[in-house]
Amino acid sequence: MYERLAEKLESTTAVKWFPGRGAKEEWIAEAEAELGFSLPPSYRWWLKNYGGATLSGTGILMLAPPDVREYVDTDILYIHRLNQDDEEWREQYPHRLDIFVPDEDELYFFDTSAKDEQGEFPVMRYDLMNDLIEEYAPSFAGFLEQLIDKRSAVY
Repeated sequence: MYERLAEKLESTTAVKWFPGRGAKEEWIAEAEAELGFSLPPSYRWWLKNYGGATLSGTGILMLAPPDVREYVDTDILYIHRLNQDDEEWREQYPHRLDIFVPDEDELYFFDTSAKDEQGEFPVMRYDLMNDLIEEYAPSFAGFLEQLIDKRSAVY
């Protein structure tokens, strides 16, 4: 199902991933229990098979081992907890789960209010300079493919 994406990951220089560092199923189950919903299938596939990676030097949010999670700033639950601690943020973005926050003028997140029939959340792009939010991809797999294509063409 994710063959094309796996091929892109094998051949790109934009994404650096680390073989053998995939998330364990129990980590994913614990994360889902804390979040209160299932993570999208393509993101679960990514977590299990690739775990973590950097895209043009910035970490794509992942699941760190539970015993170090509170110290890893690329852990999706760590970032989610920080966001949830901010009452104003919670009120403004009740259905936002960040997945990629580069040091640029944009960030990407799951819109957890819009699950499709396959269980995928759309990935939204937040243009911070213009305060504009738009759908970037219908799934995490689509998000990765688009960013790989965009960043591979640039670099």
